[in-house]
Amino acid sequence: MIRAHTGTEQATGMRALVHSVLFTQRFFVPIALLLLAVEAIATFAIVQHVAYTEIDWKAYMQQVHGVLAGERNYTKLQGDTGPLVYPAGFVWIYSMLCAATNNGTHVRRAQYVFMGVYLATQALALTIYRRARVPPIVLPLLVVSKRLHSIFVLRLFNDPVAMLFAYAAVLSMTHAGTRRWSGLLLSLGIAVKMNVQLLLPGAAFVWWRIGGLRTTVAQLVVVMLSQVIVAAPFVYAFPHEYVARAFEYTRQFNYVWTVNWRFVSERVFASHEWALTLAATHIALLIALAVVVWPRLSGSTLPTIVRQGFTRGVRANVSATEVTVVMFTANFVGVVCARSLHYQFYAWYAHMLPLLLVHARLPAMAVPAVWLVVECAWNVFPSTRVSSLALLAAHVAILVGIFRAPAHAKLS
Repeated sequence: MIRAHTGTEQATGMRALVHSVLFTQRFFVPIALLLLAVEAIATFAIVQHVAYTEIDWKAYMQQVHGVLAGERNYTKLQGDTGPLVYPAGFVWIYSMLCAATNNGTHVRRAQYVFMGVYLATQALALTIYRRARVPPIVLPLLVVSKRLHSIFVLRLFNDPVAMLFAYAAVLSMTHAGTRRWSGLLLSLGIAVKMNVQLLLPGAAFVWWRIGGLRTTVAQLVVVMLSQVIVAAPFVYAFPHEYVARAFEYTRQFNYVWTVNWRFVSERVFASHEWALTLAATHIALLIALAVVVWPRLSGSTLPTIVRQGFTRGVRANVSATEVTVVMFTANFVGVVCARSLHYQFYAWYAHMLPLLLVHARLPAMAVPAVWLVVECAWNVFPSTRVSSLALLAAHVAILVGIFRAPAHAKLS
């Protein structure tokens, strides 16, 4: 009887320990540090042993060489893959990379820089997850993506640099003492690539919750002014050309590279009607988030939140979980409705997926299954109708879960 009782106690203790490790915050930090250490070793090995693939790096260098030579007209800045279509922050960052890599010829050195960007992004994501109290059981999903490693250290795209600023902005918004920097950090991300604008509706909602009209307007002014400052040489010399190229919302994407809409015909994909449909769907989903999902995180309603924002002295205590869910869902609906998703665009939301899957309250086995469907879809090249439909189905499953999630912000 004593042995049986001891065995039962040991089993109970073991179950309690496993639960504590996987589902509570008690061991979050050591687990996160272990994952970062493993990532550092794995990513270094990838740089050393997996062949680099040239796609846009040489074109990036050609484009910044034009700027370094004195050209300020964006319509005259070209590379082998086409014109320069990224904002000025991209130019300055890749100019520094150009200088650090012997005019872009020392690619391995650039890979090590992007290894640093990758590890910094992982560290930011892990810190955000800790602040949002995400259960550690989903953390491995942050570090096992084949496509994500490729985007960062084998392709050297600018998307990871933009998202590094975006995650820094999200993290800053989870701390009361650093929230004032969130607009600047978001703007720096936008200055590298305009996809970071997808987070702005969520940021505006959080700013309104935190400080009402005054805070929201102040942060939006910071976003706009910092864009002007970063792009000052181009805005001063050729303002129209700069805005038209750096923020070209009507740009036509190449059907051959689309990951998400391969199941529609090329004629539909390129049509104006399709673009309008996606834009309208994006707006409708943002409105639905603002009316249904985001207020529910704090147990409030949109009219109450709007009214409080106009009331002087009434400020909300916004949790880190609420901030993170609002920002990540705002970005996610933009990704779902994107005119086209190229392979490097996976970096726009890959680090957000585990938290979104947890918040969507999918069945336990469905969380890794849906993640795997998304990951596999992004690794099919060229994309097929099946892979695109599978990606859409996974996105829709997450969306449905987000809208059906319980009326509180706790993640479990």
